[in-house]
Amino acid sequence: MTALSFSLTACLTATDSKIDYRSDIKGSPLEVPPGMSDYNKNTQYDLSGVVSAKTVGQHANTSANATPVALDAQDMHIERAGDTRWLVVKRPAEKVWPTIQTFWEDNGFTLRTNQPKLGIMETDWAENRANLPQTGLRKLIGKALDAVYDTGLRDMYRTRVEKVNGGVEIYISHRGMEEVYTSTSKDSTTWQPRAVDPELEVEMLRRLMIALGTNEADAKAALQTSTNVLKGASIQGNELLVNDTMENTWRRVGQVLDRAGLSVTDRDISQRVYYVTPNPDDRGMFKKSFGKLNETYQVRFTQVSANQVKVSFADKSGKAYADDGLNKVLKNLQANLK
Repeated sequence: MTALSFSLTACLTATDSKIDYRSDIKGSPLEVPPGMSDYNKNTQYDLSGVVSAKTVGQHANTSANATPVALDAQDMHIERAGDTRWLVVKRPAEKVWPTIQTFWEDNGFTLRTNQPKLGIMETDWAENRANLPQTGLRKLIGKALDAVYDTGLRDMYRTRVEKVNGGVEIYISHRGMEEVYTSTSKDSTTWQPRAVDPELEVEMLRRLMIALGTNEADAKAALQTSTNVLKGASIQGNELLVNDTMENTWRRVGQVLDRAGLSVTDRDISQRVYYVTPNPDDRGMFKKSFGKLNETYQVRFTQVSANQVKVSFADKSGKAYADDGLNKVLKNLQANLK
């Protein structure tokens, strides 16, 4: 209970010292995306020395109901809607993308999805070795016994990059799995989903901000200071009514879908539609409750009023989706939008 009383500052400090990922997938990282073949990650996109208050422009315009926080690197700031935080960077997507790719590789991950045109990057599952016990025999012998130990936990991250106003918005979502015993004799186990950890999302955003050129103190300050009034959502029939602006609803629902493990295959911002398909290895909220594997579905957004948006599901042809599992999905979305 004492731990629950810590502020976000304490959470950030604790998380920062307890991350040491090692990917479950061995092998070379993905190649540089098409159109970026001349990218030299050692020099060309090293932004650490070129971002300062004197050399960059002013903040990007922020949307209503979101709270921007100033950084020394003035082409970068944090916005927040509900429990969703995202990073706004006033740089072209093609300059930001290689830095994000290098960021995940440097943090111990391999990438299984790297789609610049869709703005989607997804890591493979990785174990956080910092969670291993540091007492007893392991403390004495150290890393010599690393192969013997397993935390029974795995994490993966999904990065979504949206092009806006001459720059980009960057979202990071977390998914977790844990290994649990399936019998009282503890002779067999299975993997099952564990709760999304917002603290890990915040920590990865902080680290990415530093990789993009700001300093550690300003990155922490930006994340700690952002505030927002939660507005909630309600279920009406087979639809979800979100009490927020269209922009914030689009962002927040997109983040929940990312956390849930639905793969975004395309999106139409002008029509406000996400095209999604259930992920084959997903064990999140949509497993056995939503749709068929390899089938495309639509998540549609309709403006009801200035501060209310209707979210509905449809099949690939646009026909309203009314499967028995839809209510469970809507309840999960509602819970995550509070």
